[in-house]
Amino acid sequence: MKNELTNYTDGFFDPLFDFFTPDVVRDSHVARGLEMRTDVTESESAYELDVDLPGINKDDITVTLDDGYLTIKAKANRNINQNEKGKNFVHRERFSGVSSRSYYLGNVEEEQIEASFKDGVLHIVVPKKVEKPVENGHRIEIK
Repeated sequence: MKNELTNYTDGFFDPLFDFFTPDVVRDSHVARGLEMRTDVTESESAYELDVDLPGINKDDITVTLDDGYLTIKAKANRNINQNEKGKNFVHRERFSGVSSRSYYLGNVEEEQIEASFKDGVLHIVVPKKVEKPVENGHRIEIK
C-alpha cells in the first residue's frame, strides 16, 4: 500500500523515498502540510516560541490566542503544477495551502504578547499572568 508521501508517483520510486523519509512523517498527514517545527522555552515570567516557517511571507502568518490556546496559521503560496517551468516531477514534498498549529499556554497576559518574524523564523514572547499571592486567611477584629 502506498503511503501519503508517495501518492504522487506511480509507485516505481516508493521504496527509494520510503528509505529517506522518517516513519513519523510517512505515517501521518504532516508530509502534506507545513510542519512548523517549534522550540518552546519557559522562564519564570514568559514562554518563548521559535517557529520555523521557511519560504512563508510575514503577511501570510496569523497568530491568535483564544481560551489559553495560541494558534499559528500560515499560508504557503507555492506553485505545485506538475510541469513547473518545464520540470517533470516524479516526487513532490513542498506544500501549498494553509496549515495551522496550536499550543496550550494557559493563563497568560494576552495584551502583552509580542511576535516578530525574521529569516523564516517566527519568534513569539508570551508573558505569564502574574498571580497575586493568596493569603491564608485574615484576622477578624472583635468589637
